[in-house]
Amino acid sequence: MRTASVLIDGIRYAAVVEGDTVHVDTRPGGLDAVLAADGVLRPDTRAALSEVTFDAPLRPPVVFCVGQNYADHLAEKEQIHRPEPEFFLKAGQTVAAPGEPAPLDPLVTAKLDYETELGIVIGRAGRAIPENRAYDHVYGYVALNDLTARDRQVVVHPDGSRSMALGPGKNFDGSTRMGREVVTADEIGDPEDLLLVTAVDGEIRQRNTTRHLISSIPEIIAFVSRMLTLRPGAVIATGTPGGTGWGADPELGGTGATPPGLAAPSYLRVGQRVEGSIGPLLGYAFTVTAPGR
Repeated sequence: MRTASVLIDGIRYAAVVEGDTVHVDTRPGGLDAVLAADGVLRPDTRAALSEVTFDAPLRPPVVFCVGQNYADHLAEKEQIHRPEPEFFLKAGQTVAAPGEPAPLDPLVTAKLDYETELGIVIGRAGRAIPENRAYDHVYGYVALNDLTARDRQVVVHPDGSRSMALGPGKNFDGSTRMGREVVTADEIGDPEDLLLVTAVDGEIRQRNTTRHLISSIPEIIAFVSRMLTLRPGAVIATGTPGGTGWGADPELGGTGATPPGLAAPSYLRVGQRVEGSIGPLLGYAFTVTAPGR
């Protein structure tokens, strides 16, 4: 089932998308409200795709994120070794609407980078979830882009050493992109065997599969839920593969180790079109614009 949140006359509703038809659950609040209740959509009216505006499918208070989770991403930058997954948060207000332009604001960054990631959507609450029960808590999956201000994430010190500042590097308006639909888990098959692709102006910059996740989906859910209760509607980003602009930036620790078969990576520029896809999930697309446009 392909689920979404749509805006009709300015009111946000949950919906099921079937072809050119949107089946709308007219209880206000969007997909978030349905998942927070009992997780059951009850569509009671229909509309054509052309009659609705899609919002981000979910607008959680925060987005949980795991980083450094593909070997080719580790290889393209300065190595940081951790005994546990890298874990950070993105504010909910970073979530952009589908297709919303991404401003390249010089007050924020001169090094805007792309990161396509598989997003896990939680459907059943839990804390300290064991790995062998992790999939019981998954509602579905969504395509994500964790846009990053690399010149804020990586801090270069006067002595030439570097440190990480994930807060400012990851949190700015529009830095979390989602595909317009969450696909329920029963339609995905094996979520750890999905092709992930990022294209910039049609050039393939990232191409990998979720089969190469270092920390698996059950491991990620178990890890995050040890510290924080996962509630219905929570979103967990699972990390991005190699091919990012960071890899081509020696100033910030890039090694130049671009995965084979990909276009040369670089940071995003005004006017570029970014598209991402993951397996059968509906992908995302947006254009990088100057501020105020």
